[in-house]
Amino acid sequence: MTKPPIGSPWPQLPAAVLRLMIGECLGLLAAGAMQLALAWWISSAGGAAALARYGVFSALAALLVTPLLSPAGDRWPKRRVIRLGKLLLVADALLLALLCQAGVYELSLLCACGLLSVAAQALLWPAEASILPELVPAAGLPAAIRLRRGAQAVGGLLGPGLAGLVLAGAGLGAAMVLNLLLFTLAAVAAWRVGNPGRTAPASARRGWFGEMADGLRAKWQVRLDRWWTLVGALMMLCLLPTTGLLLPLRIQALGLSAAWFGACSAALSVGLLLGVAGLATALIARVGRSRALALAIVAIAAAMAGVGSCGQALVLVALFALIGLGMSVTQLVGQAHRMLAIPEDYRARMSAAHLVVAHLAAALGPALAGTLLQQVVVQTVYLLLAAAFAGSGLLLLAVPGLGLFLRQDHEGVRDWYARHYPRAFNRPWPRA
Repeated sequence: MTKPPIGSPWPQLPAAVLRLMIGECLGLLAAGAMQLALAWWISSAGGAAALARYGVFSALAALLVTPLLSPAGDRWPKRRVIRLGKLLLVADALLLALLCQAGVYELSLLCACGLLSVAAQALLWPAEASILPELVPAAGLPAAIRLRRGAQAVGGLLGPGLAGLVLAGAGLGAAMVLNLLLFTLAAVAAWRVGNPGRTAPASARRGWFGEMADGLRAKWQVRLDRWWTLVGALMMLCLLPTTGLLLPLRIQALGLSAAWFGACSAALSVGLLLGVAGLATALIARVGRSRALALAIVAIAAAMAGVGSCGQALVLVALFALIGLGMSVTQLVGQAHRMLAIPEDYRARMSAAHLVVAHLAAALGPALAGTLLQQVVVQTVYLLLAAAFAGSGLLLLAVPGLGLFLRQDHEGVRDWYARHYPRAFNRPWPRA
């Protein structure tokens, strides 16, 4: 089996890619800060019930709006879609800052602003993910994806901490102004992305809802990607509660301070950063994509079980760093392949369909954990979810055609889905 190349160093990436990643990092930094500031505002003014209602509204809005806006990234130039999404986020931050400065708290108004933010993200996420193959050659795509994952990890790690510092030192109004500034800087960076070296061909126009249905149908009819997505969602369903809802409960059950909660959360991001900085790519290059995926699944499951059975604070921190490192491997092992395998005029819509499934898993994960907590203690929930994650990982490794797909090089995998599932994309090509 030919081992995959490590990839080009980040400094060799085109300036357009670097600007895109700076814009995304700043945007995620602003989003993380905004999420914390909004949660503080709603919980302080409306209580836990209002915060729960806002969370449910945001989750349902994301599930509905993401597929509805999915044709935008394939119908319009992706640079224009990214600019529009960034401007909508600036408008949302401006409205929230004005409401806060005026002392107006009304949950319905905050939900309306949340809907604007959800629409912006529904435009941004598929376009930002699917524009990369248009900006870099196939050989440089893994490095671009590593940089994107690194930008996401940095933004997710620093955003809430920055908002917390401003909230504690200057108050909610200052935090909202900071969020507006960060979103504006993100828009300025993304505005200078420039034109892609090549653009995706326009798909046949069937009307907005027809194109949306085409993207969802293609996602379902490509058997390899369908099962990869569904099993990956099942893995997320088991993993996300262990790093979110259950973590503070586990910390409290051990009698540890809130500082250890922050340390475990930070360790998760640090592990992810170490992976995208080179450790994950080195492992993939050494053992191959399939074996790296198997090792990562085993390591994550073992770390999840360790969190449930270990009572040492420092060991918990190390286990969360291992989970983050394993997550970086699972994210990087096939993402470039999947993006190249999708026909260019379907990338945004199929990315949006993937996001819908991810949103659904993220919404159901806490419900699953809450149901288990009604039956057993939090330590046992960790062990059960670890076992379920390991079982889901075995299902992923057994997805038909996955091993052959991962053994291909980047040029060999281009348009793989269209060649092997031509009817999913209304293609006349015979199966290779």
